Amino acid sequence: MPTSAWPDGARLVRFDVADVKAIHALLQRAYTNGFGSVAPDWLDWWEALRADSEFDAALCFVAKAEGEVIGFCLCWTSSFVKDLVVAAAWQGQGLGATLLTTAMTALRQRGANVVQLKVVTANAGARRLYERMGFVA
Repeated sequence: MPTSAWPDGARLVRFDVADVKAIHALLQRAYTNGFGSVAPDWLDWWEALRADSEFDAALCFVAKAEGEVIGFCLCWTSSFVKDLVVAAAWQGQGLGATLLTTAMTALRQRGANVVQLKVVTANAGARRLYERMGFVA
């Protein structure tokens, strides 16, 4: 697994319910390009997420800068990367790779031998990241 470092100004924070609305907004902005979808209402999204049997807040990795959510990686307990999103202004600085590395490390510490994810074929940027990180089709 490649090593990665947090971009200047970015830091990992514990998942906090107070950030749910900001995380949902980040997902909505990221998915406007057609590479995913999210429930339009943040509360509906949160209620469905926390009710899912595979949700564990310890597997939600949040990046912040100056108090704002700038990225996050959400994994299921089955070692599946459900969402990896980085704010547009922070893309290309290694934040996605760092969040994914953090998530993969946590999943391996839980005993995962394999980490899986899905990506839309047309999402070339995400595909490049995942290939660099060792994922194969």
